[in-house]
Amino acid sequence: MTNKPSLSLEDISRLGEKFYTDKLKEKLEKEHMGKYAVIDVEKGKYYIDADRLVAVEKARKESGDTLFYIIQIGSVQNPSMNFNAKKYAWNF
Repeated sequence: MTNKPSLSLEDISRLGEKFYTDKLKEKLEKEHMGKYAVIDVEKGKYYIDADRLVAVEKARKESGDTLFYIIQIGSVQNPSMNFNAKKYAWNF
């Protein structure tokens, strides 16, 4: 299943950062520090795993081939930097 992204990388970055900061940061930093959160900003869903690629695969199973906002939980390094590779928005 391939979804044509309706949001730009900049939109995904901005919305993903806001969703993480407003709704997930406090809870996830207590329970999952250092793991990766893959956020589907259009559906408002997120997936967590210690392995970034496993987290992406979890997201793809439910959301299909779309762009995701990815952040390492607890990391403030480059919070809005995205890299498009294989149709994902990566945050390192």
